[in-house]
Amino acid sequence: MMHNFYRICFFSTLAFLALAVSAKDNNEAASLEIGVVPYMSARVLVQSYEPMRLYLEQVLGKPVHIYTANGFKQFFLNAKKGDYDLVISAAHVARILQKDDHFKPVLHFEKNGRALIMVGSNSPIKTLQDIRGMRIAVPDKLSLAAIVAIKSLRENGLKEGVDYTILDVPSFTSAILSISNGEAMAAITAQVVIKQMAGDVQNSVKLLLDAGEFSNLIILTHPRISKSDRVKITRILQNFQLKTNEGKNFISNSHFGEMIPVTDNDMQNLDSYIAESNRLLNTSN
Repeated sequence: MMHNFYRICFFSTLAFLALAVSAKDNNEAASLEIGVVPYMSARVLVQSYEPMRLYLEQVLGKPVHIYTANGFKQFFLNAKKGDYDLVISAAHVARILQKDDHFKPVLHFEKNGRALIMVGSNSPIKTLQDIRGMRIAVPDKLSLAAIVAIKSLRENGLKEGVDYTILDVPSFTSAILSISNGEAMAAITAQVVIKQMAGDVQNSVKLLLDAGEFSNLIILTHPRISKSDRVKITRILQNFQLKTNEGKNFISNSHFGEMIPVTDNDMQNLDSYIAESNRLLNTSN
């Protein structure tokens, strides 16, 4: 059955196609299906997670496929209905999957993200109040960066649809590029995305507001994965980052910090996002 999300199959280090097909199509019984939240474009995700995919495949001795989705909501729905065995999720979505669907958190990236509002490097905009009447590019309202940044705008007296309008864009990268092409005067993004962009793109924007930090990606297993397999996969991922050059490079290039065990306290701290996340899940397309 065709679903509204992109399938990313890593058949080689050069593979980069994202196909709009279900993770259940051509799904080998002995394969491991991994879903990665679409915080970057499909091509960048392919390049970033290929070393992890290869290592898991080599150690497990079975095919490993990685998928993403067309937006945070579709990713959540795909995970919820069981398309992924292993989920690399935005933290607030991970908490909902844990509480409502009994997914098991195993690891999280140690460095918190930061929600940023950027403007063009030559922009006359100096303060938040200067963006009244302007358009802000937002990659996905369900992203934690967007939730944190929009909350900060409200706290500064700026209301969506009244004081500014939103331009919906497909990724954090395209949010930044929308400033360069004149589609928006400001953009919401995450600090880690800026760090991963080319130097000329980084230099094309400047910081207007650091809206604050948020918990980074969390890795969970579907409840159908046995405890022994969950422990095994967790150990393999930790060995990948600590004992292989490819894993060390992956950690360095991601700017997320190391994958470390997630605690009950880590997950409970995400409860403050649940009400807004559920509201967005119930209202977004």
